[in-house]
Amino acid sequence: MGNRAIAMMAAERALDNVGVQETGNNRGKYIRKYQLICNPPAPEGSPWCAAFMVYRYVTAASELGEDIPDSFPRSAWCPDFARWAKKEGLYTPQVSAREDTSLVREGDIALFYFKALGRIAHCGIVTEVLPLGVWTVEGNTSPEPEDVDLVERDGDGVYRKFRNWSELGKYGGFVRIDF
Repeated sequence: MGNRAIAMMAAERALDNVGVQETGNNRGKYIRKYQLICNPPAPEGSPWCAAFMVYRYVTAASELGEDIPDSFPRSAWCPDFARWAKKEGLYTPQVSAREDTSLVREGDIALFYFKALGRIAHCGIVTEVLPLGVWTVEGNTSPEPEDVDLVERDGDGVYRKFRNWSELGKYGGFVRIDF
């Protein structure tokens, strides 16, 4: 395990982005910056929660003069991160995190499972871990809805959200970021 400087800076800089908003459906100056950092670049107008997350890790690494592992996905597709984490032995299911909160840390990735889609379909960067859940910063989401257990995956901006463990979904979880 490394010093996690990239993960910590990504979480810090993600907080700085709270308030960024779209100027159209999945569009805007900052949204396009997030989409373009992916490899391949995400098409303009496409969902951007994963692109936001990739942007934060890649720019943190650049700022620190460090490298992200070549195997880390530079993808705008959320399921790629679960697949990568499981392959690398870095995945923590939410049920395990609920039992032992030390398994999740600031700078890790939160992955949200959507039963209706049958897959991981939203993600964010963990900024704080508490006994009842985690604080995250998520792109392409909305302010907290009336139904606090609803996870918004097609919103209008970057928001800080408190997520109780069950909001990650039955097969949701976390990616440990050790860089």
